[in-house]
Amino acid sequence: MNPTNNIVNGAIRLRIYFWGVLVTWTIIVAGLFVVGILQIRHVQQELAINEARANFNKDQSLRFWSAKRGGVYVPVSEHAPPNPYLSHIPERDIKTPSGKALTLMNPAYMLRQTMTEYEKLYGVRGHITSLQHFRPETAPDEWEISALMEFEQGRQEVSEFSTIDGKPYFRVMSPMITKKGCLKCHGHQGYKVGDVRGGVSVSVPMAPYLANYRKQAIAYGISFGALWILGLAGISLGTGGLRRRIRERDMAEFQLLKAHDELEMRVKERTVELAEANSNLHFDPDNDFSLLGKFEGIPCQIDDDLAKSARVP
Repeated sequence: MNPTNNIVNGAIRLRIYFWGVLVTWTIIVAGLFVVGILQIRHVQQELAINEARANFNKDQSLRFWSAKRGGVYVPVSEHAPPNPYLSHIPERDIKTPSGKALTLMNPAYMLRQTMTEYEKLYGVRGHITSLQHFRPETAPDEWEISALMEFEQGRQEVSEFSTIDGKPYFRVMSPMITKKGCLKCHGHQGYKVGDVRGGVSVSVPMAPYLANYRKQAIAYGISFGALWILGLAGISLGTGGLRRRIRERDMAEFQLLKAHDELEMRVKERTVELAEANSNLHFDPDNDFSLLGKFEGIPCQIDDDLAKSARVP
């Protein structure tokens, strides 16, 4: 086992671990950021949709109020001249007892003027139109023509995020269904109760909502960027601590292996020494018998001495 290879392999594994955790953390933060951005966008769109529907309902209630009362009389002026399309109504123009001239303003005419004033104040566009329009200002654009044709097929509402003059809007349009009160002004045009007479559209500018969306998206991005940096710092600190513990473990293993190798060398050396010592203790016939020859008389002399010492005095 090579300690150097272990250290190198450990460093490689630690690097893979670091990048794996970092990539995982980045994916998690990026996923949460995308979900948050989509949610912000959805909320802004819902706000625009709610505003459009609120304005549409306001316009509808105003139109219904006027239709139920057969229209309203207003003083004749440059802003409210007699409506030439109501010339078939006998009392289109009347005078008060004091001689003030009044003219009948039908629901569509009244709503058209209120929509114009409202657009000037708040930027929300309202438009009454029909495939059979009589005024140039009531002519439908391409989007409204498509919606009116769908109304003829029975559709009750058309809405879409679109553009007007290159600017983003949310547009919603619903059909104008002929009611009994509408026949006073439009009965001579051949409409019957229940017929689709046209449509009312409301267009809410998306510029304020897009600006708010960008502001929140930037704040969201900064927050998640800070979160990612904090996570990166934590991963780096954790990896650094793990690197130190691995280095300490590797050094301990290295010292242990070194001590083991030194012990093995000492054991081998002692084994060699013991082997040499044991070889010196072995019986050598040539040398040992030659020595015995030199001392041939010694055993006999020893025997005589022993015999003498054994005699009884």
